[in-house]
Amino acid sequence: MNNEAVVDFLKEIEKFKTCERTCRTTDTTRAESDAEHSWHLATFLLLLEDELPEADFTKVLKLALIHDLPEIYAGDTNPYRGDLTNKEANEKAAADKLFNMLPSTPKLKFKQLFEEYLNQTTIEARLVKSADKLMPLIQNLCTNNEYSSYRKLEVDYQEAKEYLDKYFQTGGVLKQMYENLLQEAKAKGVFY
Repeated sequence: MNNEAVVDFLKEIEKFKTCERTCRTTDTTRAESDAEHSWHLATFLLLLEDELPEADFTKVLKLALIHDLPEIYAGDTNPYRGDLTNKEANEKAAADKLFNMLPSTPKLKFKQLFEEYLNQTTIEARLVKSADKLMPLIQNLCTNNEYSSYRKLEVDYQEAKEYLDKYFQTGGVLKQMYENLLQEAKAKGVFY
């Protein structure tokens, strides 16, 4: 393997730590970064491993760690108030630019994983996507309502529910968590 290319890639993805999201951290003086979000998501998914024996958790963790990497170039797009017009095309182009830095074998692996996440054709990709959609609910429950991203963007309970429901159509642990978190967020005034 070309070690220089790997090091160059690692230097490039250092920028991931500075990609800001809409949600605030529990510190509230700064936005959460994509890197922090991906770590939190991967940890969340790891905790579900025994609940979802049908999923390949090595793949789940790989998907969780790379699902937002192209945002280094494409930026984070908020699903409620962001411009979603070319989101997927922009992220695909960003993924190509980023993953083309890698030697052929890891480049192919990263591109395949990212495509799998976008296409949502596997249980692992759908699991990561659903868990990813829960993270803002959890994050906003950890901050003072004054810093809620839902309030900042004027997203009310019904709008959030309509957007999120499609990611939790099947039963199981994630749907149960979703319903509980949504009700908790509503009761605690997280929404606009």
